[in-house]
Amino acid sequence: MEQKTDESAQSASIAPAGEKSAKEAFKSYFSATRIAYMAIFTAFSFALRFLELPLLSGTPVSFLKLDFSNIFPLIGGYALGPVAGVAIGVLKEALWIFYSTTAGVGELANILIMLPFVLIPSVAYKYRKGIKSVLIFLSVGCIAQVIWSFPVNWLLNFPIFSGFNWPLGMSLFMDINVWPWVILFNFIKSVVLGVMVFLMYKPISALIKMTNARFGRKKA
Repeated sequence: MEQKTDESAQSASIAPAGEKSAKEAFKSYFSATRIAYMAIFTAFSFALRFLELPLLSGTPVSFLKLDFSNIFPLIGGYALGPVAGVAIGVLKEALWIFYSTTAGVGELANILIMLPFVLIPSVAYKYRKGIKSVLIFLSVGCIAQVIWSFPVNWLLNFPIFSGFNWPLGMSLFMDINVWPWVILFNFIKSVVLGVMVFLMYKPISALIKMTNARFGRKKA
C-alpha cells in the first residue's frame, strides 16, 4: 500500500515538472523580442500580399496571380528559426482572410504550398550556413514546393472550388489543358521568390546573424 502511494506521489511530482518544462520551452521560444521580430516580418509580408500580378493571362489558369508575400516568412525562417518562419506565413494568410475572395480556401492552400519553401531552407540553415548552402537548399525548397503544389491543387483546391465535389474537381485538375499550367505557374513563382530571397540574403545577412546570435540557443 505504501509502495503504491509512493509511486502515485512520484508520478504526480513528475507530471507537473514535464508540463512546466513544456510551458517554459514555449515561453522561451516565443519571447517578447522574437514576437516583436515576427510581428515586423508579418507586417511586411502582409503588405506585399496586396501586390498581385497576373502571370499566365490568356491560359486556363489566368486566375492564378503571383504575389511576393512569402519572401518574408522565409527570411523570418532564416533569422528566427523554422517555426517562426511558418508562423509568419500562417499569420499573414490569417490576416488576408478579411480580403479573401475564396472563403479561406486559397489561404489554406497558400499555407500548405508554402511549407517546403520555408521549412527546407530554414531548417538546413540551422546546421549549414553560408551563401553556398543557402543557394543549394533554397533551390531544393523551390523544387519541393513545385512538386508539393501538385497534390495540394489536385486533392484540395480544385475539388473545393468545384463545390466540394472531389471526383469532379480532381478530374478537372488532371485535364491536360490545366495541370501543366498550374505546375508552370508554381515553378515560375518559386523561382522568382527564390531568386529574390537569394538576392536579399546578403543585404539582410547582418540582421540574420544578429538574430541568430540572439536566438541561436533556442531550438525551433
